[in-house]
Amino acid sequence: MGEALDRAEMERRLVERSLKDDAFRRRLLDDPKGTLEQELGAYLPEGVEVRAVEETADTIYLVLPGRSADVQGGELSDQELEAVAGGASAMCPSITDDPGDCFQPRVT
Repeated sequence: MGEALDRAEMERRLVERSLKDDAFRRRLLDDPKGTLEQELGAYLPEGVEVRAVEETADTIYLVLPGRSADVQGGELSDQELEAVAGGASAMCPSITDDPGDCFQPRVT
């Protein structure tokens, strides 16, 4: 997954691969953050949590996006405004002065 991907495309590829590769699916379920970092070739920020769940015949998961500030009635921070203005990418979802907020390349 070397090229920059948006989140939806990245998720689509991971799901598609998990349907074809049982070992990869098991890794995603057992260690979703580590597996995602390996696929991205970058470390996710320390506080980022990744969860992978498997639907069953009697359980359906509906993932809702986080509530934006306008829905919550608040104002956007300078950081959020910069991200909305077009400076964000798949590797750095927000523009900040702190590079620790961006995915860090893996050193192997």
